[in-house]
Amino acid sequence: MAVTTDRIVISGPDGFCVDPTATRDSSDTSFVLLGNCAAISNSRRAAQPATPAVLTATVSAPSAEGRLSDSLQQLDGFFRSDEGLTLLSRSGDPAQVTILDTALDGGVFLLHADDTSADAISGVQSEYWRAYLDVGPRIATLSVLSLEERNLTREESLSLLLNFVRVVQGANLDVPITAAPSQQEQPPQSDPTDPSVAPVPAAPRNLRLDIPALWNVGLFRRILG
Repeated sequence: MAVTTDRIVISGPDGFCVDPTATRDSSDTSFVLLGNCAAISNSRRAAQPATPAVLTATVSAPSAEGRLSDSLQQLDGFFRSDEGLTLLSRSGDPAQVTILDTALDGGVFLLHADDTSADAISGVQSEYWRAYLDVGPRIATLSVLSLEERNLTREESLSLLLNFVRVVQGANLDVPITAAPSQQEQPPQSDPTDPSVAPVPAAPRNLRLDIPALWNVGLFRRILG
């Protein structure tokens, strides 16, 4: 499934299909839920995943505030802070979230957490594995949630998450880093022959923008929103 104006492709490992009833897509952001293909299609002939689980993918809005890969070393500390735990919590209460583990896999940040918020997602366990990665000009957040009736081992969850990451990365190799302009963002066309219209010089390509502290530029709110 291609989402947002940048046509970011979200696809799952074998046996996982997009659930259109639980998916939300707009030009700026997107949320995609994937589950058992046989259950979603209501067909026993459809493929089923080797590891039963629910997968979700969130795609952030594009931003000039820096790429996730430039800040990987700061992510562990941020997510363990009160602000990071608050953003992770479904209820907004940092006391409900426990960080169980974090790791780096190349340019991907991996997080294992437990969110005991009262408004947790129905039908899945409170623990989840999550990956944060750059996809073109956006940040993708990929999650693996265990079903209530089926505990997943650490190895099963992590293997499934990494497989999910590889599938999404492989489907978006040609997505440019620069965001595609939406129709609303395109400037009005002017008549170059009109002497009253002065030409607008292009911004220097080597212009360096000062980027403030990571938690002050909205990067985390993009990946968690």
